[in-house]
Amino acid sequence: MEEIQVIKIAAVVLTILVSSILYITITNRKKRQRTAQKKVKQPNKRDNFRFRINIKNTLMEVLKIGSLDVNQYVYCEIVDVSAGGVGILSEYDFPLREKVYIKIHFNLDHEEFVLNGRIVRKTENIKKRILLYGIQFIDLPANDENRLLKKIFAMENERRKIAIK
Repeated sequence: MEEIQVIKIAAVVLTILVSSILYITITNRKKRQRTAQKKVKQPNKRDNFRFRINIKNTLMEVLKIGSLDVNQYVYCEIVDVSAGGVGILSEYDFPLREKVYIKIHFNLDHEEFVLNGRIVRKTENIKKRILLYGIQFIDLPANDENRLLKKIFAMENERRKIAIK
């Protein structure tokens, strides 16, 4: 009789032990899968084609920082342009806690553009002591957007022709 009780207790203990091992194994596997999914970079989901370019000494007019009217001109360098905005390099450190509104003046393949925008992203490069800003165009008239798109695609096509030769 006592042997049967010992066997029953051993069976219960063994069942609990096996169940615990299975639970821990499954939990660890799920954690590894979640970690692996986080490590996979998400694709760059942009609305517009981004054209890499270097336009030095671009004039940028800082219109407003938050509710403060600034109306100050600073120079920057455009590193990419799209129909949705531009990426610029600047030595100026704008606060992003406040909305920063700008007007950017630049020439693209001998055509002048003056477009309104807002700084939406800032990345610091400590080694070069320079900041990369993402500027989103706002209130972009359709004719300016079309002109900009035509220039970007014409320049990209020209770049590809040169690369093919």
